[in-house]
Amino acid sequence: MDLEERTLDTIDDRCEECGAQLTREELQAVLESGGPSLCKIHAAEVVPLAEEEATFEGEE
Repeated sequence: MDLEERTLDTIDDRCEECGAQLTREELQAVLESGGPSLCKIHAAEVVPLAEEEATFEGEE
């Protein structure tokens, strides 16, 4: 019987926005962040929720 821990996590190897093939570094970033599969260009556009809320509060 195999008792080794295994994960079933799979990630898409293409960007969810543009469909570009992700590089090894981009795939590693997706695994570490647990976020969506995005290329460097689209990942840079993601704004953390705390910053987004601060922006909206400052506009009121």
